[in-house]
Amino acid sequence: MAASWNILVVGAGAVGGTLAVRLAAAGHAVSVLARGEHLQAMRRSGLCLEDPQERVCVEVRASDDLADFAPQDLVILGLKAHQLGSVLPQLRPLLQADTVVLPAINGVPWWYFHADTSPQARTAQGRTTHLESIDPGGRLLHAIDPAHLVGCVVHASAEVASPGLIRGNGQYRYVIGEPSHARSTRVQALADLLRSAGCDPEITERIRDAIWMKLVGNATFNPVAALTRSRMNAICDNPELVAIIREGMAEIMGLARAYGCDPMVSIEQRIDIARGIGPVKPSTLQDLERGRALEIAALLHAPLEMARLAGHPMPTLQILSALLGELDRQVCRH
Repeated sequence: MAASWNILVVGAGAVGGTLAVRLAAAGHAVSVLARGEHLQAMRRSGLCLEDPQERVCVEVRASDDLADFAPQDLVILGLKAHQLGSVLPQLRPLLQADTVVLPAINGVPWWYFHADTSPQARTAQGRTTHLESIDPGGRLLHAIDPAHLVGCVVHASAEVASPGLIRGNGQYRYVIGEPSHARSTRVQALADLLRSAGCDPEITERIRDAIWMKLVGNATFNPVAALTRSRMNAICDNPELVAIIREGMAEIMGLARAYGCDPMVSIEQRIDIARGIGPVKPSTLQDLERGRALEIAALLHAPLEMARLAGHPMPTLQILSALLGELDRQVCRH
């Protein structure tokens, strides 16, 4: 890859906007797909990232139409998982032979079984398994060549404070790795890119383990935060809520092992990580407060579907899914 990358961030919300600012400030040519007031603010005065250490503002090329962008070296997907269906097919003209697509999304990704060697990765007919709950008919899996994909797990807390302004907690950690669990020069190049932008990248040869480790927290804390309208510190200070979260975490860790993965931490270690985040609003609570559709499928429906396939009961996750689903139907716009 060249020293200066052409980068498109699709969705400049908390995650995508953070990366857009960090990479543009490092001197790369960053374009952003956005919409509404957020887009208009970027066009007027750029995109800003504020954390406890500094405030950085950059100019980015911004549009609400993918047809306005040229082929890219890197495409970062900062959308929520349920927003990908209409976008992925439109990316094809932007992908060169060596373009990397980095999905910076929560939950079980649509590509989970791509290049996976576990017994569950292939159907009886020899096709790559897809999960109907997040990829009906396998359309996402076939929307772009999965050879472009590099896995990414985000450990960076932020929110859109106002149009054109992202406010973060100063942590910019990203775990990246090949879906095939192989070493590659492109993953090393990505790590170098992120490091040059002041981020804290970690390369792993077990990206699915990292996915499960993050999901253990997201599939428990996120629903509880939305259902109680509570920040992370308030949840961690409530023993009754923590007891529910422990039950859910045990279920997800058991499911990870059923799929040949290691969740990497104990329940208590994962709760301690959550305690260290501070008074942060999980993304599901942020979406609820803005009346947006909630990120239920990737965080809850997909692991529940995987649990049914594996014969692994998850009663706590089933309850959280039912409650959050009803809240989503009553409150959020679809």
